[in-house]
Amino acid sequence: MKHHISLKWVVALSFLTLVIVLVIGYSLLSAHFFVRGMDNIIASNMADVVESYVAAVPAAERQGLQSFSGYQISSVWQQMPEQIRAFREPGTAGVLLKYNDSGWFTPPDVIHFVMRVNLAGHSYFISRSVSRETVSPLVGRNANQSLRFLVLLSLVILIIVSVIIWLIFKQISRPVNALGQWARDLNKNKLKEIPPDFSYPELNRLAELIRISLSSVQESLEREHRFLRHSSHELRTPISVIRNNVELLGKLREKAGKDWEPRQAQVIERIDRASLTMKHLTETLLWLSRESEEHLPVNALDLAELIRELVAEARYLLKDKEVVVVVETEPYTLTVAGIAARIVLGNLIRNAFQHTCQGTVCISQKEGRVKIVNDLANEHDKNRDLGFGLGLQLTEQLAQKLHWSYSNNAESGRHCAIITIG
Repeated sequence: MKHHISLKWVVALSFLTLVIVLVIGYSLLSAHFFVRGMDNIIASNMADVVESYVAAVPAAERQGLQSFSGYQISSVWQQMPEQIRAFREPGTAGVLLKYNDSGWFTPPDVIHFVMRVNLAGHSYFISRSVSRETVSPLVGRNANQSLRFLVLLSLVILIIVSVIIWLIFKQISRPVNALGQWARDLNKNKLKEIPPDFSYPELNRLAELIRISLSSVQESLEREHRFLRHSSHELRTPISVIRNNVELLGKLREKAGKDWEPRQAQVIERIDRASLTMKHLTETLLWLSRESEEHLPVNALDLAELIRELVAEARYLLKDKEVVVVVETEPYTLTVAGIAARIVLGNLIRNAFQHTCQGTVCISQKEGRVKIVNDLANEHDKNRDLGFGLGLQLTEQLAQKLHWSYSNNAESGRHCAIITIG
């Protein structure tokens, strides 16, 4: 089963990732501007040194490479130190060029600075090389202090933002959890009450939407239950009248000593079969419309005897069919809702008989487990005037309501239904 991360954690991690990226980005940006600021200071110092050099050294003495205030100055690029000439010649005046041998994770050993300065109509090249040995300890100390301050500031910002995010989510999650608990505790009575205030308009609208939706579903279920209950009760009377009159007709014929004509007998038999089918379906619908199985009386039931009784009642469905019925049972008495067991097993047995045109129907029972296997009718068989597709659906609903184990499978031309009663 695939486990999904909760929406709360997705949003929290997204915000935290965004904050980390922003902190890292601004830290790198701060470090970049720090370095740029140092470069600007060096460039300004170089320009000042060139001005001082021109002011202090006469023009006749400015030939060749001169060392002045720790800088190398020359008006000719080819006269600059060899390590400086290894790089490209500065083309634009006032632009500081910097070269070093640092890597991604290794600090440089030497940094070379070079710049062209235009002054009084002349161009001068000025350079300086800074190494670990020659750099001022003050520069290193200031750089380390700035780096530590930058790291500390980034951590403080990250912690503060993380705490703020946690407080925000805690504040939001409280009404969200309250909404979830309220939705879990909803029942028929609470649906009529106004939802409590969940602090945020969006959550209040969602709660009202949930209440309205569930109220609509509850009303639909109540209408369905009322319809099933009323219609089932209303149908029982005409069904009983039909069955009683069919039996009465048979007794009157017997009393008169006359037999039914073949066509009359066929009509009476079909009426009798249809009324019996309606009786079983009506009982099923009536029981499903009840609120719980506690309404059904519980009594001791001999399961083997019930199965044989139901097989005998449903044999009319096998008339004029080449079907062999094999019943294997063993005496087993259990305490259960007898009417529910009769409805479920009756539906399964009638379904097997109805959909078997030729072949075998095997009914086996061991303790509370009943297995019914039958050969399926072919696709072209039309002898399904009393189809029981509805019966199987009702059986599944009954089994779920009673918490009985039930499986129904069809494969390789055979149908197998297994149910455990009790």
